[in-house]
Amino acid sequence: MELKVWTPLFDLEKEMRSVFDRFPRIFGDSPEFVFRPTTDMVRENGDLVVTVEVPGLDIESDVEVMVEGDVLVIKGEKSAEKELSEKDRYMHERHFGSFERRLPLPDGVMPEAIEATYDKGVLKIKVPMPAETVETVRSIPIKVG
Repeated sequence: MELKVWTPLFDLEKEMRSVFDRFPRIFGDSPEFVFRPTTDMVRENGDLVVTVEVPGLDIESDVEVMVEGDVLVIKGEKSAEKELSEKDRYMHERHFGSFERRLPLPDGVMPEAIEATYDKGVLKIKVPMPAETVETVRSIPIKVG
């Protein structure tokens, strides 16, 4: 039996091996393409602005934006095909996946005032904020002792 000096890297290596050993069991023998569009949520001029990168999607048929109660729901599906044919080589790939983002909205948001636009692969959703929920910055003193 060989003695080894323990280092934190041994634990990291063990965990990484565990993840890769479980990978086929988690996703099956041929993992499906996972599509997770980049999503940002910021305050801009008193409004809440959500941007979602969805290049290559047919925005009218592949993406849906809705409000369920006080939650903004963005969902869609991506499918792409790629074919390459060269001398003695042939390749055909299909990538697909669905996504759904659920973003909580502040109280008082009026769903009928929400606007969505799409330009150059970016979906932009503007959520007008009620006047009473517009954030003001206030410093809070910290009491010691």
